[in-house]
Amino acid sequence: MTHLHPRLDAIICVANAVRDDLHLQSRLPKENIVTVYKGHSLDWYQDQPADLSEFGIPSDGFVVGCVANDRPRKGLPVLLEASKLLPQDKDIYFLLVGNGMDSDHIQALIQESPMAERIKVAGHRKDAPALIAACNVSVLPSIKREGLPKTVIEAMAYGTAVIVSATGGSAELIVDGESGIRVEPGDVNAISSGIITLEEDRELCARMGEAGKNRILTHFSTEKSALDTLEFLNKLVVTKR
Repeated sequence: MTHLHPRLDAIICVANAVRDDLHLQSRLPKENIVTVYKGHSLDWYQDQPADLSEFGIPSDGFVVGCVANDRPRKGLPVLLEASKLLPQDKDIYFLLVGNGMDSDHIQALIQESPMAERIKVAGHRKDAPALIAACNVSVLPSIKREGLPKTVIEAMAYGTAVIVSATGGSAELIVDGESGIRVEPGDVNAISSGIITLEEDRELCARMGEAGKNRILTHFSTEKSALDTLEFLNKLVVTKR
């Protein structure tokens, strides 16, 4: 593995979960394997929310978005299972964005849900950020470890409330109950419960979305990333003298 190369002095990781894994694998001192979160600027996320009427979603519908490619680790079947537990009298819609969402496998799972008519598939879209900006909540139901998923960061930057699995860096992006909702991987009941909570309390949903946006601004900014990187490199230079 390249991070075991004998000439390597340090590793900067995108998340604590990645750092902790490398602590177990690398010959380097633990203090030389650090986390610096990749910085993001809110200026990058200025697209206007998309018009979801093209999917037959009414303007007053409560929209649950999911941006992911259809890979086993992303846990899409978990989200579709959660849809089965939602009350049918709620005006809840799902919008699935990403490669493979129109696969036979996903389509079969959709048809098993009593909400099938309200589960909309966008597939791969270049305007995915604008689509998720138009959603009330974004869910990433990953069942295996993530690094620092950009789709969650994008949703938070647009002020969309998020529900994420406690897998890898996903869990580090939010403060549970404040700037998002954290669930255990594969917990269908927790995902459905989180969706219902946010649908029934739209003010809470909006506050959580705004708190997520502020968290990107304060904890995951380009300025903080640059300063943290510079601080670590300065320390590394001193120790190498």
